[in-house]
Amino acid sequence: MKKFIRICLEILLILTAVIFPGFMAMLSASGWKYNVREGNYPEIFGVYSFWMFLGAGLILISVICCFIGKKSKLYMLNLISGILDIAGTVCCMTVLRKFCAYADQNFSGIGESMKPVSELYQNRLLPIGFPAFLVLILAVWNFLESREYRIERKNQKIAELNAEAPKILEED
Repeated sequence: MKKFIRICLEILLILTAVIFPGFMAMLSASGWKYNVREGNYPEIFGVYSFWMFLGAGLILISVICCFIGKKSKLYMLNLISGILDIAGTVCCMTVLRKFCAYADQNFSGIGESMKPVSELYQNRLLPIGFPAFLVLILAVWNFLESREYRIERKNQKIAELNAEAPKILEED
């Protein structure tokens, strides 16, 4: 049952990581960058797009580190994965907050219903937190499963330190 749950979480992680940070965040940042180049948006959106690219990239790298960290010998990648995941999520959510504050002040609504631009981007980018949460769950799971390997390695080192020293003089 544990293995089934783990496989389901991994599949869900791959799908959500590709959709939300991979497509939604990257494409939103690309659109901001494009509009800055065209002169439609102010220069601050160039900065926003950089940080959104960086945050989404960090989340995607953390997903890769999490999958590589399944191997017992590479258990430290789970810690790196968690740190990158948190940093990427903070980048994306900070940019989203700043963008929404700017959009509420300066942009009108979209479409016939005049839905606020900030609401549109919140719906697209807030789910970035879901794959980030899954990465943290799987990174902790991997780290705890590698505990046996770490204990075995520690016992080997202790055994090497306590091993009998080789004889210096030969006995006749």
